Amino acid sequence: MYIVIIVVIIIFFLFYRSSKIKGKTGEAIVSKILEKVTGYKKIINNIMINDNGKSRQIDHILICSKGVFVIETKNYAGQIYGKEDSDEWKQYLNGKVYNFKNPIFQNYGHKKIIEKTLKDEKNIIPLVVFTTRCKLKVNAKKNLVINTNQLLNYIEMQSFKLNCNQICEYYDKIMENRIMDIDTIRNHNDNVKHYIEYKKELLQSDICPKCNGKLIKKQGKYGEFVGCSNYPKCKYTRKV
Repeated sequence: MYIVIIVVIIIFFLFYRSSKIKGKTGEAIVSKILEKVTGYKKIINNIMINDNGKSRQIDHILICSKGVFVIETKNYAGQIYGKEDSDEWKQYLNGKVYNFKNPIFQNYGHKKIIEKTLKDEKNIIPLVVFTTRCKLKVNAKKNLVINTNQLLNYIEMQSFKLNCNQICEYYDKIMENRIMDIDTIRNHNDNVKHYIEYKKELLQSDICPKCNGKLIKKQGKYGEFVGCSNYPKCKYTRKV
C-alpha cells in the first residue's frame, strides 16, 4: 500500500514539474519575440499584481508605442479546440482529450486589472499566445488567439498609440502595483484556489464572475443561455 502511495506521489511530482518546465519554456519564447519589437518599449515578464488584496500572475506585459499588450502564454502540443464563450477548451493529443480553462477568460481578468491600474480602457490589448507546438482550431472573433510565429507581425501592424513619456509612466504605475512579498508569492496557488471557489459562489448567486453584474437567462438562436446584464460591455455567457 505504501509503495503505491509513493509511486503516485512521484508520478504527480514529475507531471507537475514537467508542466512547470513547459510553461517556462513557452514564456521564454514569447519573451525573446517581444525583445524584437521595434522602437522604445518596456517589457515586464512574469509579474504578480495586487488586485484588491488578491494576487494575479501575468505572463507578459509589453508597453510600446503600439499600446499595452497583456499576454497569456500557453505551451501546449496537439490540436486546440475552443469557443470564445466556452468555460473550457479541449486539447487533443496522442488520441486523448484534455480539458483546460478558457485562457480568454483568464486574460480578461488580467486586462481589467491593467485598465484599472492605468485608468486607460482604450490602449490595453489582450492576447492569448500559443507556441507552435500546437495547431489552433479556435473560434474567437473578438479576442485574438494566435501562435508565437504570428505575434511579432501582429504587434508591428498596430497603429501608434503611446509616446515615450506615456510608456515610462505606464511602466512605473504597473511596477508600483506589483507584489514583492515572498510569502504572498508562495501562497499564490492558494489564492488561485480561493478565487475559483469565489467564482463558484458568484455563479451560484447569479452574479457575473467577470464584472459582478447580474446574470440573467436569455434566448439565442441555439437556445436558452445565461448572459451578463452588462452586455455588450461584458460578454460573459454560459450554458443553462
